[in-house]
Amino acid sequence: MAETVGLLILSSIGATASATGIGSASAFVIADVAISVSAAATIVGTAAIVGASIGLQYALSNPNVPKPENGAQPLKQSVPSRQRAYWINRLSGYYLLFLGAGGNSQDVIAFHSGRIEEAIGLYLHDTSVSTSGTLADGQYCVVVPPHDIAFEFVVVTIFYGTDTQNVGASALINSGTTSGVWTTDFAAKGIACIGMGCGAAPDPSEFTKIYPQQLPLPSVVAKCAPVWDPRDGTQSLGDRSTWKASPNGVVSLMDYLTEADGGMGEDRDIMFPPSALAQWMAEADLCDADAGGRARYQTAGFYQFDNAPESVIGKLLASMDGWLGEAGDGSLVLTVGVYREPTDPPLTAEHIKGFTWRKGVADEDSVNQLDITFTNPAAGYVSDQIGSIRDEDAISLAGIVRAKPLDLSWVQNADQAAALGERAMLRLNPKRSGSFVTTLYGMRYLGKRWIKVQHPLLEGGAVCVVEIQDKCEVDLLGGRVTINWNLVDPVALAALN
Repeated sequence: MAETVGLLILSSIGATASATGIGSASAFVIADVAISVSAAATIVGTAAIVGASIGLQYALSNPNVPKPENGAQPLKQSVPSRQRAYWINRLSGYYLLFLGAGGNSQDVIAFHSGRIEEAIGLYLHDTSVSTSGTLADGQYCVVVPPHDIAFEFVVVTIFYGTDTQNVGASALINSGTTSGVWTTDFAAKGIACIGMGCGAAPDPSEFTKIYPQQLPLPSVVAKCAPVWDPRDGTQSLGDRSTWKASPNGVVSLMDYLTEADGGMGEDRDIMFPPSALAQWMAEADLCDADAGGRARYQTAGFYQFDNAPESVIGKLLASMDGWLGEAGDGSLVLTVGVYREPTDPPLTAEHIKGFTWRKGVADEDSVNQLDITFTNPAAGYVSDQIGSIRDEDAISLAGIVRAKPLDLSWVQNADQAAALGERAMLRLNPKRSGSFVTTLYGMRYLGKRWIKVQHPLLEGGAVCVVEIQDKCEVDLLGGRVTINWNLVDPVALAALN
């Protein structure tokens, strides 16, 4: 009976099925747009990963992901959560070994789960230091003392987290140097580590001169998790050794969604069939495009394995003003913050059966200033602020500044952070917002970030553009689609491309 009712609803709006009855049909067509039946079931119960929706909107809620300065100092914890990172980050981690043996000290610190691509810098405390050798995988390096700071007795070895490494067999950390405490049984395979040895002061009175800040606290600047970029012909999906660390947030998000160890572990073939993969790679190209001498959107940050997936996804999306939605075929659609005029015909009163709308934003809920933080590599990869983004007209009208923080900790370029702040400000105080309840014709707009609308009660009946604010709710048996929206200014959005 349910199938019959469903088919009658579809027939009433001009839909055709590939077989009689919804249950046996593989797809149906609404206004020349194919909708997968199996996808329709997915759409009804939209996956949690779409909950992040619009990244910049999520960033305003300050999701629970470590701040950049949290990676600068090693910690002691009995059972710590593992951490993983994309692109270049400054990371320390958790002590696996903290030992004084024979007057010297030996430490092993786990800073990244899985292989890193390359270590490119070293900090002791908040001082950037150089070494006598390169920070190559397993290389024995003596720290070169910086100006006015000693550290001449410090030796480090960086282990890149390969599946074949053995930290306990290194020249620095082994059974002999640790009085038998750390042996080859402690290989730390698959965990990127810092090994550090600190020599004893020849004379106790010299200790504070050699170690003016007590025991050095190391952290590494590294190109972190290698990810698969389908656009790179030198990389093979089946050979992880060919993958490379990338500043592209789109390929990083793909990795997080499909990575079994530390990510969501979704099936790559199901989530990214060829058509969906092509769409995502087009968005990746938009991120890499030149924007005044820099890449438009770059992404770098780290997360812990116990962070909520929507928080990690929100961070990734925020770095590129990303928007996630489901298309009619059930695939996941990503649209980065580059405005493109909608090509579908407008949604009209013919298919809008109910709606709510709100003019502007209540005075007490309005925001007219964004205080933006980003990660500043020049300051040692810690949080830094740029000049606030202000809506001077709104401030003048309200007579008061109503500020809100925008946390862009996965952005490491001040110009990029400012551009994202401008986009966020446009979204905060829409001229109109609301929801439409449409016939199933509204399903043709699934997966579209911006759609055209023409309704007598909206903008005087002129064709306007709205941005979808959340996942669309589809009720197949009721023949309804609910769309939440904000009215946007296409000219202002396009100016920020």
